[in-house]
Amino acid sequence: MAYFTYFPTTVYDVRGDKNNVRIDRVTNVLVRARKKLEITNASLFEQYFIQDGDRADTLAHQFYSDSTLHWLIMYANYMTNPYYDWPLNYFDLQKYVAKKYDDANGVHHYENSKGDVVQEPGTPIDVGVPPVLAGGATTITNFLYEERLNDKKRTIDIIRVEYVPQIVREFKKLIIE
Repeated sequence: MAYFTYFPTTVYDVRGDKNNVRIDRVTNVLVRARKKLEITNASLFEQYFIQDGDRADTLAHQFYSDSTLHWLIMYANYMTNPYYDWPLNYFDLQKYVAKKYDDANGVHHYENSKGDVVQEPGTPIDVGVPPVLAGGATTITNFLYEERLNDKKRTIDIIRVEYVPQIVREFKKLIIE
């Protein structure tokens, strides 16, 4: 049940040479289907925490015994790009942060005990007499900031196996329409 097997085909000149036209039937990969899963019943899903090394195809095999249903994992979580929507493993996260920032351990921002972004401790926030200075805060490094963003992507919903045939049928109908 590979993702693109449900897509319609179209005719296309694969060579693009006016003197040597060759028309073939190809899968129309430009067709898009995005229907928001209007499911509020949490019993249709089970939550899963993505570990380093997990991929959509390995989870599809683990939960559905069919790695070609990888697209269903992505679809259920509104993921369209596996490179940006899927969490990075720790090694790749370190490389990403090193490339994005000059100093991975540099200050990204400061937070108070509630997790709110605040001014740097000691910064004047009121220029009265005497001036009011920003209080204590925790330093959030560039790496910690990116790690938190990455970790938010780790908890996903897995459609329970008994509902998979119905979702696949609905997806086919969306693609064919």
